[in-house]
Amino acid sequence: MLDIDVIVSDFDGTLLDDNKQLPEQFPALLHALTQRGIRFIAASGRQYYNIRQQLPDGMADRVDYIAENGAITVMDGSICSVDEMPAADIREIVRTVRSTPGCYPILCGADCAYFENDFEEMRFHCNMYYARLQLVDDVLDTIERDRICKIAVFNSHNAEHTSYPALLPFADRMQVALSGDCWVDVMNASVNKGAALHSLLERMGVPPERCMAFGDYLNDIQLLQAAGHPYAMENAHPQLLALFDHTAGHNNQAGVLHTICRELEITV
Repeated sequence: MLDIDVIVSDFDGTLLDDNKQLPEQFPALLHALTQRGIRFIAASGRQYYNIRQQLPDGMADRVDYIAENGAITVMDGSICSVDEMPAADIREIVRTVRSTPGCYPILCGADCAYFENDFEEMRFHCNMYYARLQLVDDVLDTIERDRICKIAVFNSHNAEHTSYPALLPFADRMQVALSGDCWVDVMNASVNKGAALHSLLERMGVPPERCMAFGDYLNDIQLLQAAGHPYAMENAHPQLLALFDHTAGHNNQAGVLHTICRELEITV
């Protein structure tokens, strides 16, 4: 049995199934982990307030958070860090996004997310990942009223081959993360889920070798590298599967839950 103090899991494609549902037995698992003194961290590119919505029935207050791909961390219900982006960088990235056909910016702040292109598909995807969301005439007008810590770029066709290449020129001085089929996230260079996990583990006084981590996409690479016991999902991006020896089953078969139960000898 593994000796674990912290478990961290990505959400979409990892803990959640393809219908964006938690495993039915997750509340029982979270209770069992709490009884053992094991902390659970939800790590996602999603907005913090949106992640909380995915954890009903009092679960949200028993979980710590890595949100916005690491730009925001929350522990014991209090925001620990918001890695705000410089205004000049935000303006430059937004200009690039606006000039790339089929790509649309969402500015993600500590208080709210802001978008300026209101059409059905855009709103559908934004509502999926943002609990606090505001339509504005110009996203750049929000820089002065919120701490913008991430720019999410939506492209409905194929982000890996459209918005991602368009934004790669910024990768020498910023973090450019392919975070889903439709999404690329741009943040400060030091921001990623792995750096956020390292910071939270230090606050908790937990060494990496006592941490399990689960992920499925390229924005989870640093997260898994930061944990002593990393697991790539069976359904993970091929590049992720090539980097890590251990897999955790498929997200549609509650792979995270079953792996935790097996490795920690928990019955739920």
